[in-house]
Amino acid sequence: MPIDSGDTAWILVATALVMLMTPGVGLFYAGMVRRKNAIAMVALSLICLVIVSVQWVVYGYSLAFGRDVASFLRDLSYIVLNNVGLSPVKGMTIPHLQSQSIR
Repeated sequence: MPIDSGDTAWILVATALVMLMTPGVGLFYAGMVRRKNAIAMVALSLICLVIVSVQWVVYGYSLAFGRDVASFLRDLSYIVLNNVGLSPVKGMTIPHLQSQSIR
């Protein structure tokens, strides 16, 4: 299947919305605690964003897009983004990585 620019754009927009949602959740939680704890709540939300991003790179991507081992389990063939290139994901129209060309 060829790479579809619309599908790729939607994945990038959805990712940006999730990244924007995390500080919003931090501000929501900050509004529910005392003033002295508000900065801690925003910081905890951002720390969680960093931790989840690292987990996604280490093994989450592999569990989401790896080869099928069982009906619900994937292998760890892409652990730490190993063997990830610009070719499309098998059976999908989005690439593994987005190329960055500077013009």
